[in-house]
Amino acid sequence: MNGIVDYTRPSSLAEALEQKAANPGAAWLAGGTGILAGDSRPRPAALIDVGRLLPRAIRMADGELLMGAGASFQDIADCDLVPASLREAALTMVNRNTRNRATIGGNLGANKSCASLIPLLLVLDAKLIVEGGKKTRLGAAEWLADRSGLVLEAAIASDPGRRSSYLRWARSSCDLSVLTVAVSCIVTSAGLSSLRIAMGGLASHARRFGELEALFEGMALPPREAIEAASAPLFNPIDDLRASAAFKRLRAATLLADAMHAAAGSALAASSPAATPGVRQ
Repeated sequence: MNGIVDYTRPSSLAEALEQKAANPGAAWLAGGTGILAGDSRPRPAALIDVGRLLPRAIRMADGELLMGAGASFQDIADCDLVPASLREAALTMVNRNTRNRATIGGNLGANKSCASLIPLLLVLDAKLIVEGGKKTRLGAAEWLADRSGLVLEAAIASDPGRRSSYLRWARSSCDLSVLTVAVSCIVTSAGLSSLRIAMGGLASHARRFGELEALFEGMALPPREAIEAASAPLFNPIDDLRASAAFKRLRAATLLADAMHAAAGSALAASSPAATPGVRQ
């Protein structure tokens, strides 16, 4: 039977990093909503509790939104400084008790395919301030590829011209997400510019889909049906207990089309439907 046999609560970041260096297999513990979930998943043998050490403030500084890694999903949902799409993503974790405990740092560290916040952090080009003996600043995708060091803050540059949206599909409102999509873009008279698309549920981790970005970059917003037809062949999901690969492929294409129209809003062709909730204006 797998279980936790070693738990420590360091009193400083320096002590936490020393403990991690001495035991590289130990896992960071923030809110605990994943590692301590009451199910049969294997747990790490050793935990280093940094929940009280991580910054929790959400603030603006030097043209950036800075969100402490200890900020809870409820902190995000309640903060007017946070883009509406990111607040919407936080609220997809429906249970208020879980939102009170789950943190940005924990969501990043777990790096699950169904992660609520990672798709948006990717398309908003978030930079992570990481402590690993010295502070470094890494792109979210770069850090997720290695996950070394301890994330202290996530920084998102202020970009009033960029719009973003987030959508998910789940079997029920309180279930884990089966599919997620985040889109951000700048809308010009010529069409979609600097388009970024990230999706979860189609592979082991959420990721940017550069092939989709290249497909639609610079063009006027296509009708939903055209987006679905062009994107579905590019998806290669797996069958699992939540949905078949064939269903995921079709549902992901529909979700992407809805998210692109939500992000672009009514600023493009008059035929585009009105934006839906979760759009950053």
